[in-house]
Amino acid sequence: MRSAVEIGYELLQQGRYADALPFLQRAVAEQPREGRVHLYLALAYAHQGDNTHAEKHFAQAIALNPHDGYVFYNWGAYLHRQNRLADALKAYETAYRLDPTLVGAKQAADALRTAAPVYTPTPSSPQTPYAPTPTTAPPPVRPTNRYTPTAISRHNDWGCVTNCLIGLAFVAIVWLIASVFAVLVFRALGLL
Repeated sequence: MRSAVEIGYELLQQGRYADALPFLQRAVAEQPREGRVHLYLALAYAHQGDNTHAEKHFAQAIALNPHDGYVFYNWGAYLHRQNRLADALKAYETAYRLDPTLVGAKQAADALRTAAPVYTPTPSSPQTPYAPTPTTAPPPVRPTNRYTPTAISRHNDWGCVTNCLIGLAFVAIVWLIASVFAVLVFRALGLL
């Protein structure tokens, strides 16, 4: 059975923002400490024109994931569409500083710094949140291979412990084999 965040994320990608809202709201209720879920809900609210709720969930996403460049890039794109250009510039710069692979954040920041044409917000359109239109700010980046709602990453110290134990076991086995080989060689030479 698919989770609420999976269904909501899929609907968000399809541009079905009104349909995505109840699933993403339920996902936030189920996973209130997951920043990306708040981000997806913020994007759905933003595309529905509900800026109050959108900003609330953008703030939650940033508070929960203060080192996630993807969250800051989307926050910057939202601010850019709102014509809040100074704040958008700060968000884009933060996004690129946190994740240099977000080249779109750097390009958007550079465009704002060089007084590129001011983008005007447009009413919601039936496009996916990632499809560019000529009259809007740079679109949110697609999280390809960076985040899958089904596999919400959690820090796991056991992975490190397991890898360390495997490494120690390998060293011990190599040492044991080398010791046995040395004993056999010394016996063959009559030194033992």
